[in-house]
Amino acid sequence: MVILIRFSNVYVDLTCLSLDFLKVNGTDGTTFALGDCTATSYAPTAQVASQQGAYLARCFHQIAKKDNLAVKLEKLEQSQGNASSPEEQKKLDDEISEVRKKLAKSRVRPFQYSHQGSLAYIGSEKAIADLPFMDGNVSVQKIFESEKN
Repeated sequence: MVILIRFSNVYVDLTCLSLDFLKVNGTDGTTFALGDCTATSYAPTAQVASQQGAYLARCFHQIAKKDNLAVKLEKLEQSQGNASSPEEQKKLDDEISEVRKKLAKSRVRPFQYSHQGSLAYIGSEKAIADLPFMDGNVSVQKIFESEKN
């Protein structure tokens, strides 16, 4: 199955999705997909989309943080030759070293889905829950009594 979307006059095949980072392959790396349109092995549920959305929010925060560090490093490197004293130069060198370390540590982790269970209403004030437990799942049927005044 091929799913195509039109994005800025370019058609993108959403089945070519990088599952680890939710990036759409064949783009410049700034196009992401989440939810039902991803055509992944995950169930098309709100639970998956919610976790993907939270993951992308963390990714965007991490990308912005990395971009800010890169700008800061560039400014520090430009002012490196303008130090007026050896102490100021050492302080500048230490700060450049610290920013480089932070940039090296700044990595986006791959997406990992964590199934939290399923709940289904089956009528007559009854529901079935399928919950993860230990290394398997537990299915529970519960009758919910409605409050009567």
